[in-house]
Amino acid sequence: MPALGALGALNITSMLPEDLKKAKIEVLDERGRKSREIEVLFNPSQYTLQDSAKYATRPRPGSDVPQMTFIGGNATTLQVELFFDTSPVLTTTVLTSAKATDVSKKVKDFEELVYIKGNLHAPPSVKFKWGSLSFKGVVTDVKSTYTKFTESGMPIQARVELSLMSCYSSSEKKRKSPFESPDRTKCRMIREDLSIWDIALNEYGDVSKWKVIARANNLADPLHIPPGTIIKVPAL
Repeated sequence: MPALGALGALNITSMLPEDLKKAKIEVLDERGRKSREIEVLFNPSQYTLQDSAKYATRPRPGSDVPQMTFIGGNATTLQVELFFDTSPVLTTTVLTSAKATDVSKKVKDFEELVYIKGNLHAPPSVKFKWGSLSFKGVVTDVKSTYTKFTESGMPIQARVELSLMSCYSSSEKKRKSPFESPDRTKCRMIREDLSIWDIALNEYGDVSKWKVIARANNLADPLHIPPGTIIKVPAL
């Protein structure tokens, strides 16, 4: 292996500020408590958060514009790429160097996050933490690309692309994205683009609650409510 240049002769880790925080992944147990921690080798250069909403469309008679109904939000996703390098680096002096190690052993910790673990009967939940970001979810995809090898074929550099999908308990969901809780009876008007099912979803966050509205208004046929009809939306 060729000799390291002047830059390679430095112990890069010793030059980093003491307050520089490494990104890490906390692996959670079945009670949501940290069971172990995986620290990245190098902080990522960027990460991507994606939010989206789900809509249903259906044809509107006599119109070339479909009726759109909001169904709900999709889970937030996080995508991040991590870099691993276990090439020889000088640790103390120019004359002493560390031996190259198999980078796949570092990568394996992340690949195992999509495997079923213990009593969970599913892959574990995790928290990806770095700076102001604290993302709780599950790892849905791990893509490992090995980019550098020793002459014997041992991998010493790799890129790992992680995809995570957010997951929260019921109480956490209410705190993070609460539906408007109806605390008193409301009135709503049925329109061509607003059905009793739409109202149940908008007011209660549950489309199956249309039955509550139907009973409160003595609706014999909820499928045929004339547009312009005012209905009561009772408090739950």
